[in-house]
Amino acid sequence: MNGSRGSGAMYGKTHWSVLFSFAIWMIWKSRNQMVFSGKAQNPKLSTEIENLCTEFMFCVSSPRDPVPKVVVACRWEKPTDGWIKLNTDGCAAGSMGLAGCGGVVRDSHGDWMCGFSRHIGITNSFVAELWGLRDGLLLCSNMNIPSLIVELDAKSIVEIFCKPGYVNDVISPILDDCRKLVTKFQQVHFKHCFRQSNQCADALARISAAQDVDFRVFESPPVDVIFFFEQDYNGLCFNRLCPVSVVFP
Repeated sequence: MNGSRGSGAMYGKTHWSVLFSFAIWMIWKSRNQMVFSGKAQNPKLSTEIENLCTEFMFCVSSPRDPVPKVVVACRWEKPTDGWIKLNTDGCAAGSMGLAGCGGVVRDSHGDWMCGFSRHIGITNSFVAELWGLRDGLLLCSNMNIPSLIVELDAKSIVEIFCKPGYVNDVISPILDDCRKLVTKFQQVHFKHCFRQSNQCADALARISAAQDVDFRVFESPPVDVIFFFEQDYNGLCFNRLCPVSVVFP
């Protein structure tokens, strides 16, 4: 009767029928060991019964519903006529390590206008991303660009500029610089992209951490970036597996 009460009384999160069955089995097994093997009574028998029961329930329970995912084709997209696109990125070795940033400015034809890389020093990736954004905005401002699309693969940075009231005392100086630079453009649009669409900026950020000068400007793609620039220029697509909630928020 106890073994058939699957939907009856509960013990914690375990069905009484399951707990009862394990208890009878373990008591019987412990009794046989005492009678036939001369072993002392197990003082932790009740705990072992509960642990075995919990393990059993975990193994036979239905698996969690998998997060639905879809394959997304992503690539670097050329901006529309009249707009210039700035891609930036930052990187750091570990949570707090040697960091750098980089970025590239391209026109509506996908042609390289200017690129940069900065050796930052020891910091985290979040601050490195902001340094890249600041340097990119300053570079575009000096080029007198009126309409700018800023594209980053750091979603947290994009969200900051979608929330004007965001305050962070730790990064306040560099964040304030970025906000002031944004006001120098007639039009600015921030956009999040996947890392596969930000390869040029990512490559510039990676080489910046080891460069021997603080800041470098590139009038043409450096050797380490040419391959990625050509992929972007030719519209090469990459497949990325993404949660449905990211693709269709």
